[in-house]
Formats: sequence, C-alpha cells, structure tokens
Amino acid sequence: MLQSPYIEVPESEGACWGSWPAIGKALQQHLKQPGKARTILAVECYPGTYANIDMGFLKSTLSPNVVCRAEDLFLEENEIRQRIGPGFAKTPRADANLPTTIASYFDPQKLASIQETIAEIETGIILVHGVGAHLIAQPDVLVYSDVSRYELIQRLRRKDITNIGVDNRELSYDLQYAWSYFIDWPLGDHIKQQLLPSCDYILETNNWQRPKMVAGDAIRRGFELALERPVYPSPFFDPELWDETSPQQQPGELGVNFHLRVEEDNLLFKICDQLIEAPVVNLLFYNSEAFLGAGIRQIYGDRLPFYIQFFDHLQQQIPDINYYPDPAMMARHFGKTARHKDYYYAVRAHKNATILAGAGADAKDVAVAQQEYPSAKEWIGLLQAIALQKGSVACIPSGVVHSTGTGCQLLNIGIASPFFRQHLVSKKTGKRPHLSAPGENIASPLQALPPALARPASLESVPYEDSFMELQQLPGGKQLELKDANQVRAICVVEGTSAWLTYGEGDRYQLLFGQVVLLPARLQRLAWEAPPGTTAILITIKP
Repeated sequence: MLQSPYIEVPESEGACWGSWPAIGKALQQHLKQPGKARTILAVECYPGTYANIDMGFLKSTLSPNVVCRAEDLFLEENEIRQRIGPGFAKTPRADANLPTTIASYFDPQKLASIQETIAEIETGIILVHGVGAHLIAQPDVLVYSDVSRYELIQRLRRKDITNIGVDNRELSYDLQYAWSYFIDWPLGDHIKQQLLPSCDYILETNNWQRPKMVAGDAIRRGFELALERPVYPSPFFDPELWDETSPQQQPGELGVNFHLRVEEDNLLFKICDQLIEAPVVNLLFYNSEAFLGAGIRQIYGDRLPFYIQFFDHLQQQIPDINYYPDPAMMARHFGKTARHKDYYYAVRAHKNATILAGAGADAKDVAVAQQEYPSAKEWIGLLQAIALQKGSVACIPSGVVHSTGTGCQLLNIGIASPFFRQHLVSKKTGKRPHLSAPGENIASPLQALPPALARPASLESVPYEDSFMELQQLPGGKQLELKDANQVRAICVVEGTSAWLTYGEGDRYQLLFGQVVLLPARLQRLAWEAPPGTTAILITIKP
C-alpha cells in the first residue's frame, strides 16, 4: 500500500461541505444567530478567484437582502493605472510606486456611502464579497475564498482573469503575470496572513463547479498536523488516480515528480469525507517560524528560500542556454535584490554528459552583440564544457551563462524566484512565465566560471556544502539518524522506488521515487532507512 498523499484531520465530522447547495445551507444555519435580526457575511477573496460566479451561487443559495461587491467601491480604473504608473504595465519593477494595501484601491466617498447604508439596515442578510470585502463592514461570519497559485496561472494563461481594479487583458501573459507577481499576490498574501488565524470558513474554489468549504478551526488543526510530519506538496492532485488496491498504481502518479515551487504548490487534506487542497503558503502564513525555523525566517521572511525543477536531457544534443541575473542587474532592471545560485545534481548521466557554464578559454573577453544572439551551436563554442557524472553537483553563480545539461537528467535547485531567469536558447520559452530584462537579454561580457566551481563535486563520500546550501546523499541498505536541524529541509528519492522516514514518537512516512517531501523545522527525531540500491538527496538551506 502506497503512502496516502493527504493529511487526515481526525474528529472533523460536519466540518466540510461540497457543492454550492450544501455550502449555502451550512452558511444559512450559521447566519441564524439568536437575538440578531441583521447579519453580515463577508466573503474575502484571493485575487483571481471567479468572484462574480461565486457570488452568483451564494446569492441564489442565501437570498441576501443586500449585496455589495468590493470592486464596485474601487477607484476608477484610469486613476488606479495612473497611481501605479503608466510605464509599469510594459516595464514592471519592484521599486515602482506600487500599492501596499488593498485599502488604497477603495474610493473613500464610495466606501463611506455604502458603510452608511449598511449601518441603516436593521434586518436581513448583508453579503459583501470580493478582494477587500473584510474592510467594508465588520462581519458576523467571515469566509475566506481561496484558490491555488497553480490554478491562477492557468486562468491568466487563458485570459480568464484580470488584475485588481483593472482590465488589462491586452497585456501579454508574462506581463499580466508580472502585474500579479509584483502587486496582486503580495496584497492577497497580506490579507490572507491577517485572516487565516480567525476566519470562520475557508472556501476552496480551484474547481468553481465543485467548490468545497471547510470550517476554519478544522483546517487550522490540519496545519498543526502538517507542522509535525513530512509533507508532500504538488501543484495539483488527481484523486481519481488514487487507488490503494490497484497494481497499476505507480509512485508519483498522483502529483508531480522532481518538483517544488512552494508559492504554486498545494497540500492535500482529508476533512470528513472531502479532499481539500490548500496552498502550501497557507501553512507558512499560519506559523512560518514552526515551518521554516527562526534562522531561515529571519533572513528570508515568510517564504521557502528554494525551488526544485527537473531537466530530462538524456537524449537532447542541443543545449538550453540561460542565466540568472547577478545582484547589480537585478537592481538595474527589476528594482529588486536577490541572492541566487543554481545547483545541478546529476540524477543520471551518459558518458558524454556535460553542462556548459561560463566563458570558455577562447571567449574570456567576448562581448556578444545584444541584437544578434548566438545560436545554440554557437554557444557551444563560447562556453566552457564541464563533464558530469551520476551523483555529482555543479554550482553556477548568478550572472554566469550556462546550459541545463545534455546527455543527463538534472535536478535543479535554485534560491531566488525563477521568474527572473533569462532564457537565451530554450525549448521551454513561453511555457513558464519569465520576465525578460528590457533591452538586455545576455550577460556581456561573458563571465567565466570561478575555477573552484569548474569541477563538479561528488556526493558519494561527503556532502556538498557552501555558504548557501548543504546537499547530502542518503544511501540505501542502512538506517541513518538525521540530526535535528531546527529548520525546514527537503528530501527526494532519486534512485530506487521508495524509502522510509521514522519521526517523532515512531511514526513512519513512506518516501516515493521522485516526490519532493518537505521536513518542517518543528519535526524532530528523524531516521532514514531504505533497501540497497536506493538513494535520496537531503537539501538544507544555510541560515
């Protein structure tokens, strides 16, 4: 039997509802408060939820006496655009004059007028709905309508949604994503962090046709459980694939392998008879110190400071070429500071496996013309070729142009957001959102790879360690006690089918091939065991 991907919340009977009729009935019961002739229901929404669709269903099931949409109280679109700055849409920057609170979107006169109207209403149900709804009136019942970042990205790609207060579907997908990245999502995260500890209900709206609502206390109990065990994040889960008795079930089918992007990923909870997806960032916002550890949180704030992606280039002969901007370029083009390094761990490697990195011996002083970008074959002549072997790690600093390998499968561990990576030659360009540096797509002159990094390190005998990160290889055939780190770590089985972690008071967690599992800082007394031929990578960020 395979490890269940969900965290089961015990004693949660009657704390979850599926379908709009069931949700409406549960809210109606809550709104019938003794001694109150008037009740206010606030449905605070994360930016990008299908607010009008959700509100339509709630209106039909609750029959409120008064309905107020938060967006109707916003400033006019032209004024919002003017305040943000007319140039932001085409050249977004972190240091632009960006709104820091949702309150700045409201028109003071419109807000004061609706608040006076609400104050005069003595009976019935008042429904306020949308981004910023909790600021309009003091709610008797507070619902937080949530949606995963992964689902929001699909909606942006389809042009289903716009950004807060503006209809900017004329922008490209990457620029709409940038608007969300710099403005909408920080505002939504700020509101969510405020309301998660106290909201009465969470509404999960990833599938607007099949919404689910869970009591706030129940999901918070789920978060407490998640802080005390290994957790498996994934951008999506497909419960229809999960069959504990099926011999065809393969490890990793339920989610996504060799992947970790906490800002996009979800955790799966089982509450009563419902499977509930909750963004991993909710766990961070609920108790970031217990999840990250005090040292990591002090440096990186309320975010997980690394991501993981996988490149399968065993058969690929033409390299993908990219680089991550160095701090000076990040500040110049994006108004943002970021510490970054790329780590590439070779999961598999042919005899001729290589990664290209930094200016080669014949190109140390080459300044590449910015308007005539080299082809993939030309890059092979410009960059230094570094041989890779299975189990080795190549470290590439920011600013160094490099490939993502040929003749190998690489696990890429990065520090800063991949949104700012500059793609020079890539088959994946357009599939993942990224923000190109305006007028400058390559580092010129080409930087050489520091000599100390020109030879990949092997993890066979000793861990890899530098100022940012420690990578340790865990072998099978033996049991290992893992020292308490008091900070978040990640573990991934890269060879073999499965392994086991024993933690806490003897509980066991099955690790499946390819699944990146997070180990919260609160998790103590960890032991690893696996059959011979199994290998895992343990990832630890340095505080």
